[in-house]
Amino acid sequence: MIKSMTGFGKGESSGKVGRFTVEIRTVNHRYFDLSSRLPANLSQLEDKIKNYINKYIKRGKVNFSLSHRKSGKGVNSVKLDDEAIVKYHRMLNRIRAKFKLKDDIKLAHILSFPDVIIREEFKYDPNLVWASLEPALKKALLDCDRMRAREGRALYRDLTKRISWVSKAVSNIYRLSPALISEFKDKLDARIKDILKTGNYDIDRTRLETEIAIFARQSDITEEVTRARSHLKEMENTLVSNKEAGRRLDFILQELQREINTLGSKASSENISHFVIDIKSEIEKMREQVQNIE
Repeated sequence: MIKSMTGFGKGESSGKVGRFTVEIRTVNHRYFDLSSRLPANLSQLEDKIKNYINKYIKRGKVNFSLSHRKSGKGVNSVKLDDEAIVKYHRMLNRIRAKFKLKDDIKLAHILSFPDVIIREEFKYDPNLVWASLEPALKKALLDCDRMRAREGRALYRDLTKRISWVSKAVSNIYRLSPALISEFKDKLDARIKDILKTGNYDIDRTRLETEIAIFARQSDITEEVTRARSHLKEMENTLVSNKEAGRRLDFILQELQREINTLGSKASSENISHFVIDIKSEIEKMREQVQNIE
């Protein structure tokens, strides 16, 4: 069954290295495109996370967010840079002396400089981190996948209704097409009678029948109708497959549009033209829906 490319999922898990919270948001995109936001000290896991997500999500723009609440053992170590403090203090004293300032040097002045307090990131074992992180990532992906599947079912219902309507419209066009030959023959006979009223002309009946036969052959839409029905059937099969369907559906709709255009140019009657216009409108609506299918 098809899936939407729009979804959201969240997962949490705890382990030896702390608590992890994962959020995943997905929207439409032509390809698989991941944007990740995770703590700097866990950046070495980015490729592994990307490959894991790609197993569940094949196409779409994916925004991945990871937050990590450290356990007691994972708290960053903090220390002062004594050398930097001494240098900053001397610099401040020189400024006071040079400009004859009376203000005292305070702790806030020293702490406002960078690198006075040094935070040392705790180094984690990647395997240990993954063991704690993976359950949260999987929960978020499954949560997101359920939402994408739910929206996919709604898209499926909408598209199948439209496919059914287009299929009936194509059949109506096919039923109307034989009347085109009769209409053309009647119009041609009426035109000939008008000409004969104005003078004495000889009519080549053989030539007349040949012209009618040529028109019938040029107006035959059997091939276009057969192809259109084949495309519609292929759409139905694609909608229920478990494979990536969005691009294939888009291509099928392009081919269906081409057949309907040819059909409309061949079967030039007012009734058929109305059907063709309505079918084109439905195809355009389907193409808009397909843009959100994985």
